[in-house]
Amino acid sequence: MSQALFSALRGIMTDLSPFSSWQYNVVDKYKGQDLESIKDDLQKTTLPCAVLMAQVVGDFNFGCVIRNSNNFNVREVFYYGKKKFDRRSALGTYHYTKVTYLSSFQDLKDLKAQYSFVGLENNIKGTVPLSKFIWPKQSLIVLGEEGVGISPDLIDLLDYTVEIPSIGSVRSINVASASSIALYDYYTKSLV
Repeated sequence: MSQALFSALRGIMTDLSPFSSWQYNVVDKYKGQDLESIKDDLQKTTLPCAVLMAQVVGDFNFGCVIRNSNNFNVREVFYYGKKKFDRRSALGTYHYTKVTYLSSFQDLKDLKAQYSFVGLENNIKGTVPLSKFIWPKQSLIVLGEEGVGISPDLIDLLDYTVEIPSIGSVRSINVASASSIALYDYYTKSLV
């Protein structure tokens, strides 16, 4: 397809007013609304929790955690570590969910004033099985990188450690999968 034809078709699609939101991957109730209207409406029902990715480096995991967080409408996603955020992996959900980079460990520690830190970790003693855990309302769900887990300095900041039990041969599950399980658990228990 020629560049001129592609540009013309893109212009036509942009001008189809009620259909222009089809460029967004949104539920039907948001089709036809502009980005700011969608974000304003989401703020009315946001869950009072947030997610922290600490040293998560895989683009797939990074993007999936943001998408999972958007799916459950969490207040905010934070990330800490050397990884730069490649927006392509989140498939546009960063438009609706606030994603904030923490440039220092002190920035991370400052979140203690707002949240109870709940680490998903299965390699330390004293964890609570997720099925028995009662979430503090203002939870920060802390996720570490696969294989490494949550760093010892961050473990020292945790108020709670929660484990998703494994019954198979592998010790843990993918960090993105773990985030979706934890967020679903938080959501369902917060409805009670």
